[in-house]
Amino acid sequence: MNDPLVLSQICIMLQQEKNSSYKCSDYLSRTQAIGPTHRESLCKWGYHTIAACHGVSRLTAVVAFGYFDRFLSSNTPAANRALNDVTECQLAFVTSCLVIALKIHSGFNVETNFVSNVITKKSYDAEEINDMELLILQSLSWKLNGPTPHDFIDYFLEVMPYVDGTCLDLAKQLSKALVEAAVVRYTTVLHYPSEVAFASLCCALHHVDVSLLNNLPFLQIISGLDLRHGKMRLLFESMIPLLQEVSYDLDNRATIAFSISNRQEGETSSYASTCSQTSDMEDI
Repeated sequence: MNDPLVLSQICIMLQQEKNSSYKCSDYLSRTQAIGPTHRESLCKWGYHTIAACHGVSRLTAVVAFGYFDRFLSSNTPAANRALNDVTECQLAFVTSCLVIALKIHSGFNVETNFVSNVITKKSYDAEEINDMELLILQSLSWKLNGPTPHDFIDYFLEVMPYVDGTCLDLAKQLSKALVEAAVVRYTTVLHYPSEVAFASLCCALHHVDVSLLNNLPFLQIISGLDLRHGKMRLLFESMIPLLQEVSYDLDNRATIAFSISNRQEGETSSYASTCSQTSDMEDI
């Protein structure tokens, strides 16, 4: 359980996420053109698009959201244009961050013409898509493999002592579902991936079996995080309502799936399928 290699990897990831290349800022404070609701709509659209890609996990969408947030935090000319132009912002998210994540994380060969003709229904042409993709890669300094909350959850659970295998699996599934729900909200942008992972894991452990929180001191030592601190406490408490947005069958030890809420249906978002139900970009 206390594998030195795993502990070493956790330390490396904790250092990596604090590198300036991976940090995010409160970028929406620099614009009045877009807001949290617009970002949330884009993220929900991203989940539906990923769901239409057979064999692609929701983690790919989480990675895409991370690229998007880091890009808009970069303060490059391209990022500033996207922050002040809804059309540029949608181009950055839908046709570039999502496409980059599909290429890098899922190994998809995504053709630009397909993105233009099918995903965006010709809202953007191939040249615009290629140009924006390059600008994003440059803004991210080509650093595309930073740690995700899912990575931290896997490693935290791997070193956690005295956990029944079934409970561990349930806690892993539930905590990742909570992460996938949480990252839709702009408030998580200013938290490190380790913090989002730690808060969601603590919430999941409490929900699966409260006695599992006996491992909390051990996790706090490994991660350097503490739920008693204001910032982490608020993040943990914000995870609790999200339990209502995941389906969880404790009795049958069934799978856990995040169900995207359509509370804002009819407002700013419409959802897409890359196969046959892709919406017009103007509708996002």
